[in-house]
Amino acid sequence: MDQTKHLDPFAEIAFREHPGNKDELREIPPVAYEKTYFAQSTDTAKEVTVLSYDTLVSVFQHELQLLRMKYRPYMRNLAPAPSLNRPIQSCSRFQFRYQTAEDADFSRVLEGLGEWETVTVPDFRGPTGENGRWTGFYRHEFTYTPARDGKRVYLVFKGVDYKATVYLNRKCLGSHEGFFAPFEFDVTDALQDNNVLVVEVHNDYPMMGVGGTRLDGDKMYAATGPGWDDPYTGWNHCPPGAGIYNAVYLEQRNDLFIQDIFIRPNIDEAYIEVWIDANNTTNQLMENFELQLEIIPKNFAAQGIGTIPFQVAYAGPGMNYFRYKVDFPSFRLWEPDTPFLYIARVEVKKESACVDSKDCTFGMRKFHMDEQQTPKGTLYLNNQPVVLRGANEMGHLQQCVMQNNFEQLIDDILIAKAANMNFYRITQRPVQEEIYDYFDMLGMMHQCDLPTFGFIRRNQFVEGVRQAAEMERLIRSHPSSVMVSLINEPSRTEKRRKGHRHLHRNELEAFFVAARQAIYVENPDRVVKNADGDYNPPTREGLPDFHCYTMWYTNNGISLGKLHKGFLPPIREGWKAGCGEYGTEGLDNAQLMMTRYPKEWVPKDVNERWMPSAIKGAQTFNMHGDWYAEQQNLEGWIQASQQHQCLATKLMTDAWRRRTDLVVSTAIHLLIDAWPAGWMKALVGADRIPKPAYFTYKQCLEPVRVHLRSDRWKVYEGETMEVEAWLLNDKAKTYDNVRIIATLRDETRDYGSFEMNGVLHETSSRYAGTVRFSVPAVEDRQTFYLDACLLDGEGSELNSERFAFEAFAKRKRFPKHQEKLVKAAFADAESELLCSLLEIDGIAYNPADTSMNSIIVSNRDAFLRHRSSIQDKVKQGATAMFILGRPASSTDSPVWEMDGMEVKTAKLKETYTLAIQSEAPCLRSAKPDDFSYFYHLKNDQIDFIANCHLLGDELEPLVFAYHANGDPTGKRKLPLVGVKKVGKGQIYFVCLPLAGRVGFNPTLDRLLLSILEGTEGGGTGA
Repeated sequence: MDQTKHLDPFAEIAFREHPGNKDELREIPPVAYEKTYFAQSTDTAKEVTVLSYDTLVSVFQHELQLLRMKYRPYMRNLAPAPSLNRPIQSCSRFQFRYQTAEDADFSRVLEGLGEWETVTVPDFRGPTGENGRWTGFYRHEFTYTPARDGKRVYLVFKGVDYKATVYLNRKCLGSHEGFFAPFEFDVTDALQDNNVLVVEVHNDYPMMGVGGTRLDGDKMYAATGPGWDDPYTGWNHCPPGAGIYNAVYLEQRNDLFIQDIFIRPNIDEAYIEVWIDANNTTNQLMENFELQLEIIPKNFAAQGIGTIPFQVAYAGPGMNYFRYKVDFPSFRLWEPDTPFLYIARVEVKKESACVDSKDCTFGMRKFHMDEQQTPKGTLYLNNQPVVLRGANEMGHLQQCVMQNNFEQLIDDILIAKAANMNFYRITQRPVQEEIYDYFDMLGMMHQCDLPTFGFIRRNQFVEGVRQAAEMERLIRSHPSSVMVSLINEPSRTEKRRKGHRHLHRNELEAFFVAARQAIYVENPDRVVKNADGDYNPPTREGLPDFHCYTMWYTNNGISLGKLHKGFLPPIREGWKAGCGEYGTEGLDNAQLMMTRYPKEWVPKDVNERWMPSAIKGAQTFNMHGDWYAEQQNLEGWIQASQQHQCLATKLMTDAWRRRTDLVVSTAIHLLIDAWPAGWMKALVGADRIPKPAYFTYKQCLEPVRVHLRSDRWKVYEGETMEVEAWLLNDKAKTYDNVRIIATLRDETRDYGSFEMNGVLHETSSRYAGTVRFSVPAVEDRQTFYLDACLLDGEGSELNSERFAFEAFAKRKRFPKHQEKLVKAAFADAESELLCSLLEIDGIAYNPADTSMNSIIVSNRDAFLRHRSSIQDKVKQGATAMFILGRPASSTDSPVWEMDGMEVKTAKLKETYTLAIQSEAPCLRSAKPDDFSYFYHLKNDQIDFIANCHLLGDELEPLVFAYHANGDPTGKRKLPLVGVKKVGKGQIYFVCLPLAGRVGFNPTLDRLLLSILEGTEGGGTGA
């Protein structure tokens, strides 16, 4: 069965793409440690309080307000105003229209003939898809008073997506390719009293291609953008639209002006390197002028550096690059908690008069990566080791700037801070510079990505290098900018049959080298990550990075059992790595859906039958079947999807945190949705109301934690239970003599406490010890908690965590069940072993014995030998359970035929959860999640629960997976346990993988016992 059928292109990438050059990669085993056990303790851990969702939201709002108050001072500008400002005239009101055939006569566009719509810049729009290659025109009429005193006038574009050709008063000024970089033209000689500006905008297919087609183009654009307010074309998956999406204005400048300033701080030697780019707009040498530098504290009161003059002999026509080293013996560091900022003010002085002035904000900070020690890749902020913990951003910050809503921009950054994040991955594109300004002021580090995804067109090699340099120039002065990447999820051209259009991997590596060199020229200090989420590793240089959607695109990157056990996806030998994306989809809240979704996407009544397939672009309906059961109404889908999002967020985030020895950067995908139903993997909706997983993520990112881990979540009474305790520390601070106290309890009483002392080293994760205890006796099934509390050397609480598990009664305690099971008959050695594991007294199958009520057959040869007699016994009222295995191949699936019905098995991808028919007699006491995350004894880890399914037209599915058959009204059930009535009895067909699982997963055992007993469910009946 093709797992990628009916999936969107992003799911298709996740399922199809796997590391190609495996010879240079290695599987990363769990951390090796010597097991030690907690000692008994007379002290008790404080009971961990589980707050309600509503309470968490209230606390969130309060914490957000406190953060606003904390960081408001850092958004001040205490610097005196510059002595000279450049006059600016904004251009915001435009006419727009798409190109028509009549526009072959371009004078019609220049003269404004035809139909136009009035728009306000910023403006971003479609169409996309197969119609995504288009041309549009923006037209703006304005008056302008000529500049005086020899001033020049520049027309500045802060960003046009994608190719722009600019005309002023019928004159072509030039063109620019690339959506994110500012560009400008000297329009002094073209200006009149009354002016007509026309911008011709070309959009192209992105290089990654258009989903569902084979169309790809030259546009350097990945899969993220600001989007626009149209639920069908603009909300979903950040479509590759186009337009003038950033500001346009006219600016007067001197004939010699400062184009750019870049400050390279050196905190180790207490100086700054000042780069000043000065533009001489004349055709003559500019001689004997002065550049004056002043360093001014921006958001705090302190001494800076007084005016320093630099005499300049001359500046030639065009751009001139001046560099100066300036001692800075007393400074304050820029750090996330205290983001102190400075302004570098440069003035051009001629004959003691200031003719131009420009400011540049910067911070004194150092960010670097160690490539000397093995493993390479440790990250440092201000010479202290740091782990980047954050989330992806896909449009919401950009929308804040486009809507001039800077209070929301502030809140969106603080929402990340409230979740204990220290960085954003600005996913797959550079953004408006205002966003970086606020990152600087609020102490939020970020990674900036070159906008490429999957592939780079061979003919765009040089353009890509040019845009890499543009990207660095855009962000280099911002202390919040700590890292860049050059491509998202590079894929194999050979596998995709795209080698005739795109760079092969060896050519892509050449691109990395060239782009790195271009970035180095602009900023020698930049940390560069070649690929984010490398599906064709390894890269030859820099920090490796993988994307891992294990709990959404099932087993993407690594199997769930291995991930939870402590394994990591393969990475390059001798390196640490980052995980740039992971996450799962959780639906928006009901109010957001009902008030902002199109009416045809949602039910008229929240209680009526409804499927999320109605939501354009949502993955929930296609992907949920591997993780939770199909729901029937809106509220059910919301609750189930958000519950899974919580679990996946915890399991995967904790897995990365346990591997701080090798994983130095993690980013969940993603934090805040830009639009309703945009990227519902977001932890916070477009209404800025957190989903429950936001609070899970926040708890997982607590910088100093005690963490509890076990591969068993359901156990039997009397078993010896072992739970690992880990110490997790993301701070660059060591805690000596910490103490962990763990208490086993239920809702009414404590059963015992345990303790362990240790050291919590800086920026580390380590196994602390194992809590071992005997599971208390229970009546049937009961939830227990292991509450752990982490105390510092003074006895103050640093953190606490609760691990919940469920205990089940052993059925052998109840004599009447033993009496019912004594007549279960096994027909082969495998079935005899099954009886033993289920702790029932089976007897060998005897065709002549007419008293057999239950029969187990696990071997097809035994089935064929006894088929006739078994069929007769079933017709008389017996129950037969046939255990079928996974076929060796799609053409080698033995048929089990009984009473005219043929049953065989078909392969199924490894799955960790199954749904159940709760009304079935053998499942009436089961809970919806009872068939989830089974423990495998031999592997000592969580393992798959299904790898094949039954084929048989007359089977009633009891335990099943789903088939994504493209039917929006519901999925076809793929039974793993099915039943058919035959005469007075019934036959159960089972193709669950039982080896290593029976006897150690109480809910599985209870199902099998219930089938054999003919009872109604998994209760003991005690």
